[in-house]
Amino acid sequence: MVQISTRASDLRTAIERATGVRADVRSAPGSTRITIPCPPDDIPTWSELLRALRTADRWGSVTADGQTVIWAQIEEES
Repeated sequence: MVQISTRASDLRTAIERATGVRADVRSAPGSTRITIPCPPDDIPTWSELLRALRTADRWGSVTADGQTVIWAQIEEES
């Protein structure tokens, strides 16, 4: 298992709690990226998810192979 910062771990937990989906976590030198499939279109889920995403340094979405994925990135301090 990859070691991530407390901040990245807290973000992953908040995203998973908001969506009920296990997040994928990828670490690279200096950053951690957390991704999940786009959740259903309901206000409570998105409200909680957006609250979590706004704690990230960067976040967005991408569509590949017909599936939209939401991502959030934490820039780790050196």
